[in-house]
Amino acid sequence: MSSLDTILNQLDKVKAYGGNKWLACCPAHNDKHPSLKVTLTDDGKILIKCWAGCEITAIVTALGLELQDLFPDKVNYAKGKKPPKFNRIELFERLVFEALILYVAIQQLQQGTPLNEVDALRVSQAMSLIDELKAEVKS
Repeated sequence: MSSLDTILNQLDKVKAYGGNKWLACCPAHNDKHPSLKVTLTDDGKILIKCWAGCEITAIVTALGLELQDLFPDKVNYAKGKKPPKFNRIELFERLVFEALILYVAIQQLQQGTPLNEVDALRVSQAMSLIDELKAEVKS
């Protein structure tokens, strides 16, 4: 995973606000006033949103990164000890996280950009984890 500092150092007009949140100029368009929101989540994910409407893939590409660079190699869930033993909140959080992986991959494919080998493996892992979560809900 790319460190947050590496990402922030590539951006212009970075301003911190709140806890782990920053505003900066978006590298995917000619941004004169900061429109890019960067958030570091408690579990290490880096969330990026351009309020001018740039696609996440365009932003990541402009930073010289890949989508996988925004996510930690291993997600630590403080509330649970070992997957797949989740309470309802953890189950939902994990499902949302895995769905986000699939969403980003689908977005990339819709834009005509094929997934690289690492991203394709992560998509397969997300699908398997969702299947495990479904089995957990049924039991």
